[in-house]
Amino acid sequence: MSGSKQVHKGCDGVGFWIVSTAHAFRQALECELTHKGITFRQWEVLSLLSKDGEQPQSDLAEKMGLEAQTLAGIIARMERDGWLQRKSCCSDRRRKLISATPKAKKIQQEMHECCELVRNQAVEGLGQQELLELKRVCELMRNNLTGNCPEPKLVPKIAETDLVTNPCQTFPLDEDTHISMDDTMAPTNSVRSRKS
Repeated sequence: MSGSKQVHKGCDGVGFWIVSTAHAFRQALECELTHKGITFRQWEVLSLLSKDGEQPQSDLAEKMGLEAQTLAGIIARMERDGWLQRKSCCSDRRRKLISATPKAKKIQQEMHECCELVRNQAVEGLGQQELLELKRVCELMRNNLTGNCPEPKLVPKIAETDLVTNPCQTFPLDEDTHISMDDTMAPTNSVRSRKS
């Protein structure tokens, strides 16, 4: 078995299926949005504002999974282009509320058309029952993964572990030695030769 097939086998699984599908979905949507002069991140901002209305910049950043500084640059460009407006929150003058302008609302229909096109492309060949089952499975997995992230365990310093007294076994490597992904994840550091 070749190294590339071994790596693929190690990566294959439900997480890979979902992430790679989401990546393909995003790429297709980005392609369609680009023809309308909209970036994916701009589409995200406008979609969230359309769905949830005016909101603080910090809320948008959290929903988009972005650092505040990264989103600030996106919002600044959208504000410069006349798509967004910022105003101070009445209860906290330091807090900025973001809302879409009438200019941005005019492109909502074009954005919706892009989404419909990509959605139809993605579900081609799937029946209604399969789509309902896909929805059920995705909801179940989201529920399984939702919850408080446990506190990370502190990693002991190397001096406090037995690595110092029991160093890892090393193997001589030559040009014919091959280490597969399976080897690196196995409990023992086995090394296979391509010749064998």
